[in-house]
Formats: sequence, C-alpha cells, structure tokens
Amino acid sequence: MKPYAHLRVVEFATVGGVPFCAWWLAQQGAQVLRIQNPNAAPLGVPIVAEADIGHWQRDMLVLDLRNPSDRAAALEAIADADVLLEGFRPGVMERLGLGPADCHARSPGLVYARIVGWERHGPWAQRAGHDINYIAMAGALHACGTDVLPLNLVGDLAAGALYAAAGIGAALHARAQNKLGCVVDTAMTAGSLHLMSAVFARLGAGAWNDAPASNVIDGGVPWYRCYMTSDGRHMAVGAIEERFYLQLLSGLGLDPATVPSRNDASRWPELTGCLQRSFIAHSQAHWAQHFETLDACVTPVLSLAQSRAHPLHQTAWVDGRPAPVPHFFTPQVHTHSTGDKP
Repeated sequence: MKPYAHLRVVEFATVGGVPFCAWWLAQQGAQVLRIQNPNAAPLGVPIVAEADIGHWQRDMLVLDLRNPSDRAAALEAIADADVLLEGFRPGVMERLGLGPADCHARSPGLVYARIVGWERHGPWAQRAGHDINYIAMAGALHACGTDVLPLNLVGDLAAGALYAAAGIGAALHARAQNKLGCVVDTAMTAGSLHLMSAVFARLGAGAWNDAPASNVIDGGVPWYRCYMTSDGRHMAVGAIEERFYLQLLSGLGLDPATVPSRNDASRWPELTGCLQRSFIAHSQAHWAQHFETLDACVTPVLSLAQSRAHPLHQTAWVDGRPAPVPHFFTPQVHTHSTGDKP
C-alpha cells in the first residue's frame, strides 16, 4: 500500500509548485481533486492535457468560486478532505471565503497548505513573480550563473512543491497525535534561501567566492565541469576526490606527472585546456562507453531523449511518466536462529 493511500487532497488549480506537489501526493497514493476556474486566463502556449502535469492522476471539478453555489460546492469538497493545497497571492482565498479560518470551521483536522512566491506577510507579499525572480532574490541564480537558467527546478519545484510536500507530511504526522489541522505556509524565496544554507555558511567562513564559476561545485575548477566531445556533445566531470581525479587522467590516457598540477590554481587554465583536448578527440558515445567501467565520476550529458532511452532509467517510467520518488518498500522480516537464546 502506498503511504498516502486514502488521503484526500483538494487542489486549487494554479501554476508553479502547486501542480507538481499535488501530483507528488497522488503518486504516493493520495486521491486528488483539482478545482479549476472556468475563467482562468491561458498561460503561454496551450498544452494538451496529456502533457500538462496539472491533469495527471487527479479528478477535475470546474467551479467559479465567485459564484455562491460553486463556492459552497468547494467547501463541501474541503469538508471531506485531509489536505487543501493552494497557490494564490495572499488574501485571495480569504476574500473568497475559503481561507484557513473558514475551512477549519468546517474541518478542524484539515492540513491547509499554501505556496507563495514571497513571504506572506513581507513587503513584497503582493508582488508578482516567477521562479526566476525568486531564485534571483535568494542569491541562487547569481551563484549558479545567469548564462543558463536552471529551468524552474529550484524555486517552483524544490523550494515550493517539495518543501510544501515535506511540510504536509510533518503536519499529517502531528495530526495523528493531536487530531488537529494546521496551516503549512511555504514561500519559494524563503525555500530557495534555505536550500542555499551550506553555501551561505561557507561564504561566512571565507570558504566560498561570491562569484559564479569560481568554486569547486559551480564549474570553477577543471575537474568539476563539462567538456565538449568531437560530436559537439558534452561529458560531465565530477572528479573531486584524488582517487577519482587519478582515474579521470588514466581514462584520458594522461600521465599525472606531465599534466599541470591541480594544486596550482595559476595553472588551471592549462589543465582545463589539456582535458578539453583529450575529450574533443572522440565522440560522446566513445567516452561514455570508455568511462562506464572506470570509477572516475565521469558521465555523458544526456539530452532529454537520451535520458529517457538510457537503460539506467528504464524502471523509472510508468505509463510514459516518471515513477514516484522515493520508492517505498515493505520491509522484510528475517529471523535468525541462535540456539536456545530468544
């Protein structure tokens, strides 16, 4: 049985982290009812339902929440739910008569989860924004570099959807003890800041350079970055530890005694050029196969099509969609005979 089997969730259709969070709950077994506004403005290029994560693994109910009878129908659905999930700007649900106080009056045990961009009671609470804005204000975009944006993985999905999912899980655990619901309030900017905790700690200790591509894990060193291959594709190198670095050099046919020392930062440009000249000599497929058996932390940078077709991921797909993560397994109980001892 999935961990959230029989859990009932009412999701108010929005963009950003809400649809992913609702789908994650559904993947863990929750019964999700998505309430859709019939007058919602289209966003960007239309997407067919099969490609819209907001339509996956949930029931749909179209309600105009400005209509009293439709609002009453929403309250009825909420009264039977364990979790409510919404992502409107602060004050919208309260003005509709669907705020936490209204809903808890009908269902005291409801976990009322909400995702916003900025802190709900902060000076920017009513300001519009998207993932790029939230991670920009958290410092995460600067640290990653602005040349290539990290999709909406950091703000919407990690700091929004998954932080909300973690908060919902904690709230359900608490409810099992005290029988009371609560409000789980997730702000994507705050979540992005929290994800950067280790970076801020290193910065404060003088162990982090406040510029992109100038540290170990942001592409600032030759042994932790991507290199182009002869076919214009790339290999990802993460050979941080010495044993992996030596395997990297061995795999490329390089003698550690003849390449620039990685302990001399002034020679890192030379070392980078040396590694690039080696990788450019062959195709990505060649290097992927070559490093398959070497413990060097070197992997191909797969395209979306390559990733989906790779044997590594064949068990990660169910009905054409990524399977739920984490996987939950029923523990196996093993007994061991110890003679007369219990």
